[in-house]
Amino acid sequence: MIQWPPDLRQSPAPEQIRPILPRLWDNARFSGPIQQTGPAFTPESPAPRRHAMTPSPDTVAAGFDSLGLAKPLLEALADVGYETPSPIQAACIPLLLAGHDLLGEAHTGTGKTAAFALPLLQKIDLSRAMPQALVLTPTRELAIQVAEALQGYAKHLPGFHVLPIYGGQSMVVQLRQLSRGAHVIVGTPGRVMDHLERKSLALNNLSMLVLDEADEMLRMGFIDDVKWILEHTPATRQTALFSATMPDAIRRVAHQHLREPREVKIRSATATVVATSQSYCQTHSGQKLEALTRILEVEDDFDAALIFVRTKTATGELADKLGRAAIRSRR
Repeated sequence: MIQWPPDLRQSPAPEQIRPILPRLWDNARFSGPIQQTGPAFTPESPAPRRHAMTPSPDTVAAGFDSLGLAKPLLEALADVGYETPSPIQAACIPLLLAGHDLLGEAHTGTGKTAAFALPLLQKIDLSRAMPQALVLTPTRELAIQVAEALQGYAKHLPGFHVLPIYGGQSMVVQLRQLSRGAHVIVGTPGRVMDHLERKSLALNNLSMLVLDEADEMLRMGFIDDVKWILEHTPATRQTALFSATMPDAIRRVAHQHLREPREVKIRSATATVVATSQSYCQTHSGQKLEALTRILEVEDDFDAALIFVRTKTATGELADKLGRAAIRSRR
């Protein structure tokens, strides 16, 4: 089943968010409206040459057929009912098709997977069963999601093959799959490094490299691995870096490894459903479970709850912990 990139999601405006009642527990720290945090980018910090742009309403309103995409890709989009590109797609697709390096700032849920996947697919030479594009992701879950999206968009590209490689999967299986050949590799930094060191993955024919959720790779400690991989790819490659935020470390990577990148920055709309009451609580990682169980105990005016976690493993762990707290749950 193809997991298509999610539609544009909207975030609540700060004034529409209320802190959860501090009576629930004493150790939680509560604050007012959420604000952007993180180190500020100063003029002294190395930065890529800026070609910042925001898509115009006319560009966004136009259909995918105005972006220069090939017919097989347009047919795949039509099959799933996609008619109008999101702002990040309208801004990035023409730039990537034109061969520019790209620095894209957009949050998850804005459609950025299609923003790089469609141009990437258009540049693939299907007659050459070798890695021509590499997408690096911070987690195996995202690697699988991106690979499935690429396979879905390539529905009308016969013979196309994408291979996700990540830790936790059998190395023997991956070696066998790599030996068969793939046009696109989607992987996590650690496992991609493993294959490069084993020489089971060759990137000498790579023409495009995408860093997806670069700030997450930085947060998870993968930035040195990413730099090592970049140094083992052809200097002539096209590079696209996507990140929800642009801390100094990410800009330094872009300054060192991207060539005069065009910069696209998409700001999410801040609308919310009026009928939805929204709350938040700031607490330490070790207190999350206690905070959650106290909320579920106190907030008794609901029949069911939907809880989101970052990874598949965390889903099982949380379900087990809730079970031990006598809270029934399903995963």
